[in-house]
Amino acid sequence: LAWVSYSEQATGHFVGAWRDVDGAVVLNRSAPEVDGGRPYEELVTPLGLRFPLQRSLAPGYDPRHSAWYQRAVATRGVVWSEPFHFHEGRLGITAALALREPGSGEVRGVFTADFFLDDIAAFVSALTVGRTGRTYVLAPSGEMIAGPRLRAGDPTDSLLGAAVAALPGPLAQLRLTEPYSVLFDYEGRRYAAVFQPFALAGGLRWVIAVVVPESEFLGIVYDNARSTLLVGVCALLAALGLGYLLAHSIADPLRRISSDLAQVGRFTLSPEPSPSSFVQEIAVVSESVDRMKAGLRSFGHYVPVELVRDMLAQGAEARLGGTMRELTVQFCDIAGFTTLSETISPWQVVDYLAEYLQAMSAAIRANAGTIDKFVGDGILALYNAPHEVADHAAHACQASLEAVYRLDRLRTRWIAEGRPVFDIRIGLNTGEALVGNIGTPDRFAYTAVGDAVNLASRLEGLNKVYGTRILASAAVRAAAGPGFEWRCLDRVAVLGRSESTLVCELLGYRGSVPAGVLAARDRYEAALDAYLAQRFAEARQAFAAAAALMPADRAAPLMARRAAMLQQLAPPPV
Repeated sequence: LAWVSYSEQATGHFVGAWRDVDGAVVLNRSAPEVDGGRPYEELVTPLGLRFPLQRSLAPGYDPRHSAWYQRAVATRGVVWSEPFHFHEGRLGITAALALREPGSGEVRGVFTADFFLDDIAAFVSALTVGRTGRTYVLAPSGEMIAGPRLRAGDPTDSLLGAAVAALPGPLAQLRLTEPYSVLFDYEGRRYAAVFQPFALAGGLRWVIAVVVPESEFLGIVYDNARSTLLVGVCALLAALGLGYLLAHSIADPLRRISSDLAQVGRFTLSPEPSPSSFVQEIAVVSESVDRMKAGLRSFGHYVPVELVRDMLAQGAEARLGGTMRELTVQFCDIAGFTTLSETISPWQVVDYLAEYLQAMSAAIRANAGTIDKFVGDGILALYNAPHEVADHAAHACQASLEAVYRLDRLRTRWIAEGRPVFDIRIGLNTGEALVGNIGTPDRFAYTAVGDAVNLASRLEGLNKVYGTRILASAAVRAAAGPGFEWRCLDRVAVLGRSESTLVCELLGYRGSVPAGVLAARDRYEAALDAYLAQRFAEARQAFAAAAALMPADRAAPLMARRAAMLQQLAPPPV
């Protein structure tokens, strides 16, 4: 399936779509009254983001003037087109179906589905008939839909042309009830050809043709001659075969073990066991490789896989040390998990944590993040280490939104099963940190330390104050780009930092946040501007108005109470 579309009879509006090789959907729309009928295209990514495609498309497109549209309108049921070359240069056909009013039969529009014929061509080109026979699929006009790969210097397949010329009449006049056989001469050889027409609903009519040299009908004679020759060398082949089997039974396990070890060097551990062998030495090596793979696989559960691959690729022993690098740090924690764990059994706690951590880990890894460690029910993840990641702040924001989405799906299932639920808190910060092997010469871990990491942890904890899920620093907001919606929440003094920090709440992807939330956000940020300017009466009223727009929000009422308290204290201007 290459393309689907719908065209409206009354207006000439057209909409079509196809899926790109990377999973994105390309939409194509046109309307005769918009931009002179020039089609407009946009790309929709798997994450739901939309981007316009800048391609030069001719104006004046009205599907109602197309031959396939007029044929569909004139016919009830599916109508197939003759094969033609699509815009990509590939051969295909179109199925069109008119949509009609149930009572009057009036045409409302036309649906189409386009199909590439590559699979038919590949199947036919792989067919063998005898030793040199050829198989074709033809249109009634004689155009080849599928056939064998042509020889150099024979671009039109003159053998097929000679076979068609030997027919008593045109291909289009052949009846569907019986095959047609002809004999003809081509380049000094006698050939036999068989043509079988067939038809599908909707007017699609094709012809299968098979062309074989007449001499190949005597193939049984040639087969007997070859069998006689083979009898004379059977003894030699048997001896060679036994020698080959013995060598293969030794060499094949060694080759597979060598391939396994090469994959181990890249930390790509095959789940298949190493091959067994009747040779004792090979069996011992195979068992040792399996134990090594099991140990490395277990090692990968404790250490980031990317780091293990780097260590194996370098072939050197890990040492203490680190470098300063800009990172985006992500702290995830469960809200109220301690209270929840007191109400359920330890085994249930383990099950809950396993489901939760698996969902969070999948969201982090899918967005190029590295899980540094699990701290109880918390997760520390790094973006841009150990490998460099372009737009690491945006990746961290995407991972956070996906983590919230995955947890909401778990919560829905848990509620349906009558199980208790919990929520998540995430803190994000972008900044320089020391990343590398930290610890003692005897024992160390790959991690990141520094103010950037501490601030991400503090921001995660601030979620419980403001009743939010994802809090980030202003540095994350600036580095993440324009693809997200934010709310500037407050400017706070975080423990361990001398300067105040602007705290922002990540609301979602740009274009997907409801308009009511954005309106409340704008009212909140206007109130925050007044609050920071020490216009506390104005700020109190604006925060109250923002709270009225979004009753579930806890931050706006909190800030309104703070503004009211500061208004009473009447601090002097700074």
